Amino acid sequence: MNLLSRLHLVLRSSLFWMSCAIAALSLTASPQVPNNLGHQSWSTENGLPQNSVHQVFQSTDGYIWIATEGGLARFNGIDFKIFNQETTPAITSDDICCFAQSHSGPLWIATSDGLLQYSSGKFHRYTIANGLTTGRITNLAAADDGLILILTTDGISSFDGRRFYTISLPSSAEPSAIVTAQDGSVWIASNSGIFQYSHGRVLPQPLGSTSTAKDIEGIGFFPDHSLWLRTGTSIAVLRSDQSRTLSISRDLPASRIQSLLADSQGQLWIGTSKGLFMLDKVDSHPQVVPALGSNSILSLMQDEESDLWVGTETSGLQILRHQNFRTIPGLSDHPITAITQATDGAIWLGSNSDGLDRWQAGNIQHLDTRTGLVSETILALAPGEGGSMWVGTPDGLNYVKGKKIRTYTSADGLPDDLIRSLLRDDDGSLWIGTRRGLAHWQNNQFITLTQSNGLGSDLVGALLRSHAPDHDLWIGTLNGLSRLRGDNITTFTKKDGLSGDTITSLAEDTQGKLWIGTKGAGLSVMTTAGFTPLRRDDLPQTIDSILEDDRGNLWLSSSRGITRVSVSALIKCGSSSTCDPHPVSYGRADGMPTEEAIGVGHPAAWRTKEGLLWFATRKGVAVTDPSHLVENLTPPPIVIERFTADGMDIPLTGTEQNIAPGRASFAFEYAALSYVAPAKVRYRYILDGFDKRWTEAGSRRIAYYTNLPPRHYRFRVQAANNDGIWNETGAQIAFFVRPPFYRRLWFLLLVLGLAAAAALLLYRLRVRGLQSRFQAVLAERTRVAREIHDTLAQSFVGVSVQLELISQFLAHSQTDAASRQIDQTRAYVREGLAEARRSIWNLRAITAPNSLPTRLAHLAEQWSQKKLNTRLNITGTYRRLSQPFEDEIFRIAQESLANAARHANATQVSADLRYDSSRLVLSISDNGSGFDTSERSPSSNGHFGIQGMHERAAQIHAQLTIESSPANGTTVMLEAPITEGKEAAINA
Repeated sequence: MNLLSRLHLVLRSSLFWMSCAIAALSLTASPQVPNNLGHQSWSTENGLPQNSVHQVFQSTDGYIWIATEGGLARFNGIDFKIFNQETTPAITSDDICCFAQSHSGPLWIATSDGLLQYSSGKFHRYTIANGLTTGRITNLAAADDGLILILTTDGISSFDGRRFYTISLPSSAEPSAIVTAQDGSVWIASNSGIFQYSHGRVLPQPLGSTSTAKDIEGIGFFPDHSLWLRTGTSIAVLRSDQSRTLSISRDLPASRIQSLLADSQGQLWIGTSKGLFMLDKVDSHPQVVPALGSNSILSLMQDEESDLWVGTETSGLQILRHQNFRTIPGLSDHPITAITQATDGAIWLGSNSDGLDRWQAGNIQHLDTRTGLVSETILALAPGEGGSMWVGTPDGLNYVKGKKIRTYTSADGLPDDLIRSLLRDDDGSLWIGTRRGLAHWQNNQFITLTQSNGLGSDLVGALLRSHAPDHDLWIGTLNGLSRLRGDNITTFTKKDGLSGDTITSLAEDTQGKLWIGTKGAGLSVMTTAGFTPLRRDDLPQTIDSILEDDRGNLWLSSSRGITRVSVSALIKCGSSSTCDPHPVSYGRADGMPTEEAIGVGHPAAWRTKEGLLWFATRKGVAVTDPSHLVENLTPPPIVIERFTADGMDIPLTGTEQNIAPGRASFAFEYAALSYVAPAKVRYRYILDGFDKRWTEAGSRRIAYYTNLPPRHYRFRVQAANNDGIWNETGAQIAFFVRPPFYRRLWFLLLVLGLAAAAALLLYRLRVRGLQSRFQAVLAERTRVAREIHDTLAQSFVGVSVQLELISQFLAHSQTDAASRQIDQTRAYVREGLAEARRSIWNLRAITAPNSLPTRLAHLAEQWSQKKLNTRLNITGTYRRLSQPFEDEIFRIAQESLANAARHANATQVSADLRYDSSRLVLSISDNGSGFDTSERSPSSNGHFGIQGMHERAAQIHAQLTIESSPANGTTVMLEAPITEGKEAAINA
């Protein structure tokens, strides 16, 4: 018998035995929907684009995608990102149908106007124009060969990313539902059988086919690979060992079955037009899920963390999460102060101003002042014999046994009526902690121990009898921990290693270690080595109660929830901040009625005989079963959702991004895609190239950096889920902040080159300046030498000649002649002094007061008086020249006349000075003996006159020509340019 034949046989001919089965089921205890399912919902008020959710899908990167009639939504556990016609040009219709994705392929999205491909943050649309047979798509499935199978109203097509192909079913079968199996094949339900598509082949199942109505709307698998089929009115469960059919009205109080899901535990979730139902076993009865009421359920999906996602028709998106805590109905509004379990198994719960409750097997018995309690505020509880209970209140002590209640107050010997803690000892006696000491009730009398007996304080809190060999009584006080051993009391404080002096809770583990909770100072432990403070930021600082479970974990309650931590990991890590004992925190997301797990009385938490842990909270009790914890061991996928530089979005690609220089502010937005408890996800990040260590970000989902130096960076982020499981691979993005042009290598090399060139230029200018100054000094020395030669030297020569003559005259007793020569010598000396003074004035840059023609005329007159007939002829238009220029010409004329008189023995000299428009010409001719110009320079004989004349001519850029022969005398010709500005520059 084939698959569909079995289905329709069940639907048509099994009414009798199904009725019998239902009757039998009604006689047995029906299974209950788990009461620890947490529920959360989102609608348009929370960011959903529209409240009709046709499908919920988890993509391979971890995002939850929601198909609605108002567009597409992507959910990261905190907020929605909407894609619709307004925000995304590729989307031309907001009516979204369904999703499909292979393990490594893009996300495919079906709309009422074609097929969408989403990859790397971009959408691409395919329509009839690209080969799609019709735009009316009803479902999608991803095959293991990379193809996408598209179920439309016209049949099935496949798409490889380039072309569409039509898939034909045998015998003209009309497909009605498709699904991807765990092995990657696609199963197809039709009106004539079930088919399997694998690697391009359509294979009918061995069950064959039969002609049936086109009414199968859904097909799927259980974890054991068995099959289920869904129509609008029935469900067929087809397993190898047993099969069953459920139908509406008879099994489900609804008008239509709209969705179906077999979860990872094999439970069947049934979405109907009148709510959600759960079938935990094939032969059990479906139970309604009360959290969703009568909402019309359109879609169901289980994510990687086993959360159940529910899409409704009018109420948006829902999620059902398995929670580790549950509450007790009827006690959810009471602020619980103390909890304990009586010897008969009943749980007693004290409250603040609402009396005492006894809970057993779901039944609650309430006690208050009307039933005999001295007060309705309960501060302490301790079990007595035979199910009795000791009850401490602010107004005295009660003993409850059955319906009888006995009261003890300070009138009976109590040190104080306000009872803070109670402890029934092994011998049946009772220890009572009060504000005025510790009372011991034994043999119907009270004995009080106070600070005078060694207690740390008269204000007594938590009490604990140790099971260690010494059986010490530990007493928590306001000022340290006291130990009663025999009749001796010893008190320990922070000086002895405790983390704090105000003791709030005590517990002893199975290994004999004493755990001490304090107020504001965290946890301490006492071992054989003494007290050790455990100063850790990941544990609560004020601990109201401590319990140990059978798995070696400590449970710590505080105002921030309940924390579970391994004893061995905690002992190993101690107070080290680099060691992580992986504590797990629980709060409202885990089923607690409130995170304020604090009780003002003792004990504020209790471990029952069944191993359950009960905790007092401000809104009832929180109960957990440590042996059946639902632990989230799936490392959360993490994505970087946005990267901005100065508010500008940077593309999120796998390649390194180049950031333009000048960006000052960088922001990274990231999200861990864990949906069990998104608010409890913790993050840490590091920017390689900038940070030295990881930054613990807590629940913050954005990281900021400013003024990053130009270099290569890699931002990495990791996340831990609600149970502390870290995704150490995390997500990362690499980028390069480009340096500005003035910090690039070519610019630095250019600057270095320019600096070197500037240094070289300065060096050369410096050398040139030194050379110029040296040349100036040398020229000045040469000029001074010429001045001395032409003035003082000439005068000294004249004086020397005169003195020789005087010596000869005196030798011949010619006194008159000698006297005349002395007078002439005096004249030479005066002339020499005058010339020396003139040279000194020239050295001091004092210009001569006379013009060049006047000075030459004076010079000619002087030589004429010395029997050298000198004729001076001046022609042209006179104009004043610079003083250095005229001085050089005058010195040349002076040297020429001196040479004519002293060396050529001339008697006549003709001197011509002519001013032309652009030059000055000086010509001096004598009738002396002359000399041969081809002979070696006179300076070689120690005479430097002619050389000095040439140097002076060169100084004023003049041309000096000397023509001489032994028979024709000597002619000195000087041509000096007097173009405007040149002569002014001489010696400047």
